[in-house]
Amino acid sequence: MKPGMKLTILLVTAVCFWSGLFYFASCSDHPEKRAVEIAERALKATIDNPESIQIKGISKADSVFGKEYVNPHEKAALSMHLMQYGHKLMEETDYFQNIDKDDAAMSDQVTRQLDAMTTLRALIAYGEMEEAKAGKEKVAKPFNGWKVKIDFEAKTLKGKPFHSEYWFILDKEAEIVVKSFEIPLL
Repeated sequence: MKPGMKLTILLVTAVCFWSGLFYFASCSDHPEKRAVEIAERALKATIDNPESIQIKGISKADSVFGKEYVNPHEKAALSMHLMQYGHKLMEETDYFQNIDKDDAAMSDQVTRQLDAMTTLRALIAYGEMEEAKAGKEKVAKPFNGWKVKIDFEAKTLKGKPFHSEYWFILDKEAEIVVKSFEIPLL
């Protein structure tokens, strides 16, 4: 074999290898990025007044294992936050003694709070039921999808501003929102 032929074969092989590697690295679609994009689209489809949305922050897509979408640390933080939000709401309404039933903004605020508390209770109850089933042994849970949190401000249809965090749970391929819930923020 000619000395120049070895060099040519080596050069062609290197170019093909690096071209293929670059192609797969640049063209592969990462589910983490897709999860964030789908969550943003879902937020705009979920909020009553999507034109008013101002996104303040978006979390990176986080892995979800099993059906426990919220880890114990997040459950504790959510419980504390919702307790503070509920306390503020109670003070504003004089512990529901001085509530204007015709005030749509207050009604919206109470509905958001109650929905968030219901969701939190369901998440905590599910986690406790799973622990009771499994007993004391730790069972490795399979990868089940992605979790994305979006912190945003928006306005209701009546123009009242509000601040919330929406949680989106997506499937493994990050194509479908499996569960979502809103946490009102102060």
